[in-house]
Amino acid sequence: LRKQMSFLSPSLRYVREQRHNIDLHEFFAELIEFYRDRLEKNKIVMRLSCVESVPFVVFMNRGKLTQVIDNLVLNSEYWLKEDIAQKRLQSGTIIVDISRPFLRISDDGNGIDPSVELAIFEPFVSAKAKGQGRGLGLFIVKQLLDSEGCNIGLLPERNQKQRLFKFQIDLRGALHE
Repeated sequence: LRKQMSFLSPSLRYVREQRHNIDLHEFFAELIEFYRDRLEKNKIVMRLSCVESVPFVVFMNRGKLTQVIDNLVLNSEYWLKEDIAQKRLQSGTIIVDISRPFLRISDDGNGIDPSVELAIFEPFVSAKAKGQGRGLGLFIVKQLLDSEGCNIGLLPERNQKQRLFKFQIDLRGALHE
């Protein structure tokens, strides 16, 4: 419970607009530890990849950033669990690549259904089974990032199934100089 509360506290309404300097290497080291047990139970690991060893600090609201990453991780987890259940994968990996001024988040699952790839950030767009999602998660992610002067998109790179699979968050609007 303590672990969950410490994760959620930055998202509470009364601290939602406060901005802080966030070292992304430290931020993701904490998040990976937070998700570790739950993901491992589902045969999923989360891996951090950093091209540079220099600090990457952003000035933004920690709760908003936490919510953004949580929505992306939950999406990856959902689809990786589906792939594992359907025996398309034995295990899954979520990859977070930190490369200033970008964060790239991807997984080794099927990728994004082509029927929704052009509208994935629009409200009520989802490829999940009926009753499994409302199609608001990525819309909310985009809105939260917009409110911080940042943006998210899909990279044109396609996976082995010829599907888009890599989200790129542009954090230039929150860079701490």
